[in-house]
Amino acid sequence: MMTIIHRFVLTSLSLLLIGASLSPTVVQAATPSTETNSPDTQTYKFDSAELPYNIITDEQGHTSKMFWFPNATAHEFTAEEITDSDFFTNSVTGGNPSDNNVFNVVEAMKGLIQDGLTVTSDEHLDQYLLDKKVFPNINTLTDFTQTYKTAIYMYTWLYQAAADKVVNHVDFDSAQAHYEATLQKRLTDLGNLMDADTLVTLNGLFSDKTKYDSNLPQLLPFASANYLMSSPEELVNLDPVASEAKAAKLLQTPIKSFIHHNPDGKVMADGVLVSYPLLTPITYVFKAPTAPGPGSTPPPSQPSQPVIVHYLDEQGQSLRPTKTLTGSLGSRYQTQPLNVPSYYLVKTVGQETGIFTTSKQTVTYTYHPNIVAPVGKNSVVYATKGLSLYATPTFTASAKMTHYAKKSRINRPMFKVIDFATSRNGLKRYRVKDLTGKGTTGYITARSTYVKAVYYANKPKQLTVINPRGLNGYAQKNLSGKRTHYRQGQVLRIKRIVTHNLTTRFVLPNGQFVSGNKKLVIAGKYTMPKRVQAKTAVNRYGTANLTNRNRHYPKKTHATFTVKGWAYSNANNFRKGDTLRYKVAGGYITGNKQFVRVIH
Repeated sequence: MMTIIHRFVLTSLSLLLIGASLSPTVVQAATPSTETNSPDTQTYKFDSAELPYNIITDEQGHTSKMFWFPNATAHEFTAEEITDSDFFTNSVTGGNPSDNNVFNVVEAMKGLIQDGLTVTSDEHLDQYLLDKKVFPNINTLTDFTQTYKTAIYMYTWLYQAAADKVVNHVDFDSAQAHYEATLQKRLTDLGNLMDADTLVTLNGLFSDKTKYDSNLPQLLPFASANYLMSSPEELVNLDPVASEAKAAKLLQTPIKSFIHHNPDGKVMADGVLVSYPLLTPITYVFKAPTAPGPGSTPPPSQPSQPVIVHYLDEQGQSLRPTKTLTGSLGSRYQTQPLNVPSYYLVKTVGQETGIFTTSKQTVTYTYHPNIVAPVGKNSVVYATKGLSLYATPTFTASAKMTHYAKKSRINRPMFKVIDFATSRNGLKRYRVKDLTGKGTTGYITARSTYVKAVYYANKPKQLTVINPRGLNGYAQKNLSGKRTHYRQGQVLRIKRIVTHNLTTRFVLPNGQFVSGNKKLVIAGKYTMPKRVQAKTAVNRYGTANLTNRNRHYPKKTHATFTVKGWAYSNANNFRKGDTLRYKVAGGYITGNKQFVRVIH
């Protein structure tokens, strides 16, 4: 039975033919064996792992890696980074985790790091994949190799045929004859090893001209979904036979070839150990474009144009020197984002991989500043995302002391920075005291995407009071001598900013001082709705946790409320997330858009 773990293309094709919609399937990589009794086996523990990649042989015969996730911040990650799921997911996707395979890759790499890998001395990739149950119902190495090679051939054949239809407008009769002589015969020869539904689906596609014309081209987007980032003009040169041969050779590679010992003595897992169990195939071979026949007049030679790569901030200013990539017409290029300190990648415009053409091409990487106020000893930071407190600078499951949920700005947990440390792998940590709980001390990440200084370091033109209890104006910068109380939502103009010990204060035009704590104020004009209307039945409660119900509003009344302020649930419970509530006359109501709508 030919059951491929990632059957994205064939499943999609089946659904296209019957007019259904596609839902992505979540898969798990098998856990490697940890049995070490045999003298011929060895268990490896990895210090880092490489992201999965495709193996591409271009039209000139050059073979290279094409990594999945082009927006990833790096291609190799340490064990510590991989086990930090939130950080790792953001790093893999460049902060935009929309790829359906991200969860699978993250979990597979975590499993490889945490469980290690036990292999025999002479084990090859084919045996490794057989043990991983890439085809769950195949149990012999011979059947596995035959099935896997045919899978490689099939996917490559389908992408090439779809591109041929789009680029060369291949007619139905020619396509049907080619299918029957090649792919259909290969699949039929597999006999009981093949899923009968696969053959039925493909036979239906190549026996009905209407289905062929409308559905075959729709396979091309799934090539990109399988990280084959090539145009139809390139895909038309895919070689199924050569791709299969490349895969067959790779299957015979010893597993130890994918276990890399770095010069510093650390061990890295090759991306192949992750990519194969999750997605098939990953080997693609392109053949050179067909040469003109005898007696034909070759087209006039045209020079290829360069690919220009820019690295800019959001104002269009250059952060790194512009790169100019050149190559022969039709040859492949690959661009990569660069690591720019204090910035992170937010947008990519242009084709990161492709071929050199007769037109100039541009790829632009745009970055956003990751500006953080300097954090010194005894300063205060707060968590902008969920994070954990550890007993040691090296984060392990056994060292984890407690976890803090992601909270809204006004409820974020705060920590006093006592000292600095580094993990075993050299990552910066803060040694902190928890200011929102029992004063527990421990270590948290120093990554600016997770923690930021609580106090503003720069002066905005104006700010808005966001603390539900409001904000006081004082005569002195040590916040003594109360003069005025400013309510939540009130906008204040700022004259200047001053420091007081390791905190900051804003000076108002009337000479009063207010706190620069980001949990109390926010830069700019921050507005909340003035009135909301119930879309369904709602209750009013005495607390922001929606306890002590004091009134019910039936759906038919479409009750309207004047918003006097806002708060969030679980304000002092840092183990739970929080939810928006509106403060109204007599108590609080939900801020959930499913139940209330804003009246402008």
